[in-house]
Amino acid sequence: MKKCPNCNREIESNSTYCEYCGHKIKKFNSIWILVGSLVILGVAVVLFIMPRGGNNDLTGELYEIMNADFVLSKGALSEQINSKLASFEELCALDQEKTRTYWEQAQNLKQAGDVVVKQVDSLKQVLWTNYGGKSNYSVDESLFNTLQISQQRFQEQLPHSENSTLLGERSKKSDITLLSDMAMLNKIALETQRDVLTGVDGLMSSIHAADFVYDEIGAKVFAESGYLLSGQTYKAQAMVTAWQNTQTKAYVKLDGGAEREYTSDGQGVINLDFNCGVGQHKYTGYIKMLDPTSGELKDFPFENTFTVAPPAVSVSATKMNVVYRGIDNPIAIGGGVGGEINATASSGSLTRIGNGIFTLRSGEANEVTINVSSGGSSLGSMKFRVKDLPKPVAIIRNVVNSQVSKSALLAAGRVEAEMKDFDFDGVKYDVVEYTFRYKTKSGTTKEVKVNGGAFTDEIKNAISNSNVGDVFVFTGIQVRGNDGKLKTLDYGIGVEIR
Repeated sequence: MKKCPNCNREIESNSTYCEYCGHKIKKFNSIWILVGSLVILGVAVVLFIMPRGGNNDLTGELYEIMNADFVLSKGALSEQINSKLASFEELCALDQEKTRTYWEQAQNLKQAGDVVVKQVDSLKQVLWTNYGGKSNYSVDESLFNTLQISQQRFQEQLPHSENSTLLGERSKKSDITLLSDMAMLNKIALETQRDVLTGVDGLMSSIHAADFVYDEIGAKVFAESGYLLSGQTYKAQAMVTAWQNTQTKAYVKLDGGAEREYTSDGQGVINLDFNCGVGQHKYTGYIKMLDPTSGELKDFPFENTFTVAPPAVSVSATKMNVVYRGIDNPIAIGGGVGGEINATASSGSLTRIGNGIFTLRSGEANEVTINVSSGGSSLGSMKFRVKDLPKPVAIIRNVVNSQVSKSALLAAGRVEAEMKDFDFDGVKYDVVEYTFRYKTKSGTTKEVKVNGGAFTDEIKNAISNSNVGDVFVFTGIQVRGNDGKLKTLDYGIGVEIR
């Protein structure tokens, strides 16, 4: 017996691959692991281009790279999930009775996700033990049935819809290889962990302040809107927080006028409504209810203001209700009250470029609020989420279905980054760095780190001297976009010379 240098588990003395983690026991250039934590999905592209019965040594070494980065990513996600659950548990300790349901859902989600991840690890071990290093990959499809059932049960536990990789999509592929199944299983495991993390975070967000016990009592008014059009009815709810009383009454004056009596709806809520003209209005009042301590009626005062304006006002991001860092986000604002519209942003800068048209350059905050006023009156506000620009997709021109001729690949001449299905204009990413790896069927290996996106002379020579069936892998692709941030792409590019 001996120990695997990668996972430290005991394996047979004559083993050439670790049966637990897939690590190749003979000499291995460890620098490949440094390609990037998500290179497993980049290298996975090779799964679609490697013919059955291809180079077994290359298959083993590519699997090692995929599995090494998979182990790192899985460990990092596990730490994040455990940290989130620890924070969740501290939050639930404040009021266990009212948060028990959320906590139980989070635990069930974690357990269902763990089942999927463990079955992925077990199935990978079975596949590699039975088919690793073999030219013929004819797998028993029933091996995937248990995992598919567990994945469906996990999906049912999610508090909201997710776009995870489903095992059922495997049947749609015409050419399945050992590497393609390994890459798909890695992706299922990592996306399951990400879904657990997102789901637990969503359950935590579902616990509002109303779920906890407070010992202060006070009157509150909840208005449906602080801004109305002329002719609309102002509506609000006035209530005493912390307890309910079915026999409460409110006495309200609008703009200092006559007092009007309102009665609760039987659940402690008092619905207020006013019909009034254009301008600012203020109402004051008090809720009279029984004090449970003294047994006497007690007054709980409240007041609020609202504005009635003649035209409508709308604030909208013309691309979505999301704005992005590093670019000019177009914002359209219409309407007004007796004057020009004025708008300010809570962070970043808001610049007028036309009549009712602005551009927003957001700051580092996760949210930005645009406040609108006109004619000296506040017309309300709109909150937008602020996100980093999404990552682009790495491409090489002329590559079709991961295959390309030598001449077409040389004509492409570079690795590029392209935004897909992104509606904002002017967003551009430049490739800053990538790693090129080339191994022919004859055993020649080349690996070089390149600055910029263009092919170097060494790469061009390698392409020129390649044979049909040779594989090139471009991984560790780093890009920089309009926001100036350096990003490592999740997927690389694999091509086969045809």
